[in-house]
Amino acid sequence: MGLGMARGFRRLRVSPFAAAGTSVSSTKEAAAMVNESAERHTVLFDEHRALGGRMVPFGGFSMPVQYESILKEHDAVRKRAGLFDLSHMAQYFFTGADVAAWLDELTVNKVATMKPLQARYNIFTNERGGAHDDVIIYRLDETRWMVVVNAGNAPKMLEYLTSRLPASVEFVSKHGPNANIAMQGPLSASLLAPYVDVDVAGLKYYSCIECVVDGAPAIVARTGYTGEDGFEIFVDGEAAVPIWRALLEAGRAQGVAACGLGARDLLRLEAGMPLYGHELTEEITPIQAGLAWAVKFDKPSFVGKEPLQRQAQADQYARIVGVKSAQGPPLREGYAVKYEELPIGEIRSGAPSPTVGANIGTALVAKAAAAPGTHVTVEV
Repeated sequence: MGLGMARGFRRLRVSPFAAAGTSVSSTKEAAAMVNESAERHTVLFDEHRALGGRMVPFGGFSMPVQYESILKEHDAVRKRAGLFDLSHMAQYFFTGADVAAWLDELTVNKVATMKPLQARYNIFTNERGGAHDDVIIYRLDETRWMVVVNAGNAPKMLEYLTSRLPASVEFVSKHGPNANIAMQGPLSASLLAPYVDVDVAGLKYYSCIECVVDGAPAIVARTGYTGEDGFEIFVDGEAAVPIWRALLEAGRAQGVAACGLGARDLLRLEAGMPLYGHELTEEITPIQAGLAWAVKFDKPSFVGKEPLQRQAQADQYARIVGVKSAQGPPLREGYAVKYEELPIGEIRSGAPSPTVGANIGTALVAKAAAAPGTHVTVEV
């Protein structure tokens, strides 16, 4: 299959509880918490079943991959709005004057420069420069922080963070007790506004606020993973079902849909956003993944800084690129990529894209085949 290659597709607009939850005092206790069940349910599990959601294992949870149709859910988010259950993702709360300095040592982006009520994309790296996880860090005030971790990485991240936790930093895990409901799409602000006691339309992109949603204390952030405008609502689990139902009902007449993991993956792929385990791994670094903008080499130090600097300066590394094909079968993870008959990489993600009107994907390829417009062959 002949393919054109480019760095990306279409870059679209694209995220009160610290006193409660579970404090973790040891890595052994942390491991027990995240491995206590092979497959967990979010507080919205019964809602998904009632809506006809097709449930699949994901990140240790049973989650809806789709409801009626991935394409219909994708269309709802691009044109109207869609509602996602992201409660499988771990919410970690840190309190203390030293939180920023500590997190700055473990991540590539700057933490200490964040202002209260600001959110920032960041990556925890290993000693080789690979990624432990990519996260959103939220600064709630001068001393309180929230870090939202990918569900599949929660076990290792919980152990990693608690094993390095300074005595001056208080840590509370809300992986399970809290819910995260994301409303994404161009109608999100107008649909959410009647249920929130603050002006969500005026909330800046990548900022957050502590407020009340449908009578419940919450954190609302203008963040997301779809390439559209949208919000994430972090709320106690007991309040999640009424909020979920209210937002679905409010948008029903306008075609708002409950959306599953399938639509979310397609939306993020179109927007050029990485998925951990595909475009980022313990071996694939932020530099390789095209995330150099998030790596701040002017920080005095952070885990993996020297290997990442060497990689960036040498500029000989394999890298993640966007690929597309107007014909042929969809691109799938693991397919071999060839350039001038030589193997030079593999597909990392792929799907037919309604927005682009072609099969799209990402590939990890050698530098020689990474220039925009390069034609490669994929073996299916």
